[in-house]
Amino acid sequence: MIEASFYFTFKSLFSLTYKNIMHKKLFSFFYLIYFCLTIPIYAEANTNQKFTCPKGEYLEYQVYFSFIHAGTAIMQVDKDVHDIDGHSCYRLQVQGTSNSALKFLGMSIANIWESYLDVALLQPRRFLAHMKENNYEREERIDFDYQEGKARTEIAESTHNMQPQVSYCPITATIKDLVSGYYFLRNIDSKTLKKNDKLVLNILHDNKVYSDATIVFLGKRLITKKLGQINSLVFAPVIPSEDGVFTGDQPIKIFISDDVNKIPIKIDINHMLGTISIELSKYSGLKKEILFKNS
Repeated sequence: MIEASFYFTFKSLFSLTYKNIMHKKLFSFFYLIYFCLTIPIYAEANTNQKFTCPKGEYLEYQVYFSFIHAGTAIMQVDKDVHDIDGHSCYRLQVQGTSNSALKFLGMSIANIWESYLDVALLQPRRFLAHMKENNYEREERIDFDYQEGKARTEIAESTHNMQPQVSYCPITATIKDLVSGYYFLRNIDSKTLKKNDKLVLNILHDNKVYSDATIVFLGKRLITKKLGQINSLVFAPVIPSEDGVFTGDQPIKIFISDDVNKIPIKIDINHMLGTISIELSKYSGLKKEILFKNS
C-alpha cells in the first residue's frame, strides 16, 4: 500500500489547478495517515506460523500537522467474527477525524476504512471506505473473488451525484487491501531483520495492483514519547523523488514496537506543506502489555 501507496494516492486525489492542489494536500492528509498506520510491513510476516488477529484491540493516535493538533486516528479490531459470503472474517477498522483546529481552517474530515479478513486464509474478502471531507463524499466497496481471480470495485462520489461506478481488476491470492495488510505484521520475526532489508508489498488501490511498493528496514532505535521509552523497529517507505509531495531523503519514518504486539508507536512525515506527526496516545486489548520505560 505504497510507498507506492503514499504517492499514487496523492496523485489520484489532487486536481490540476493550484488552488485545488493546495486544498487537497491539506485536507486529505488523513488519507496519508491512514496509509502509514496500515501499510507498514505485512510482506515480512512469517506465514509458517499460526496468525491470530487481536480481536478487541484498540489503538488511538493523536495527529499533528506542523504545530496544529489536527485530529485523531483510531485502529481497532471488532471483538466478533463476521460472515462475508460464507467466510468467517475479522473486521478491521481505521478511522480518521479532524478536530476543531482544522475546522477553524475550513477543513472537516470524517473517514472510516474497513476490511474483512478471512480467518482461515488471511485474505481480504471485502473492503469498505466511507469518506466525508468538507463537501466531498465517497463510498467505496471492493469484493475479492479469488476463485474467479478478480476484484469488483464500486465507487460512488459526490462529484458524480453518488452514482455508483463499477470496475473489475485481476488479482492473485497474495493481494491485500489498504487495511488488512498491516495485520500480517503480527508474526514478523524482528531477529531475522537486517539493516537495509527491503520488503516488497502487493496491494490493490483504485482498481490497480501495485506489486513493487517497497519499504526499507532502517534498524532498531530506543525512542522516547509521552507514554515512555520503548524499543522500536524503524522503517522507511521508498518514495519516488519525482512526485514532489514529500521532502528529504527518507521523508516518512514508521516506528513499530519491537515486541510481540508490533504496533505503530509513532510516524514522522516530512510533507511539502509541513511536518506531520502521529503518536500513540491510548491502547487496549493487546496480546501483551507494552513495556514502556520511564523516560
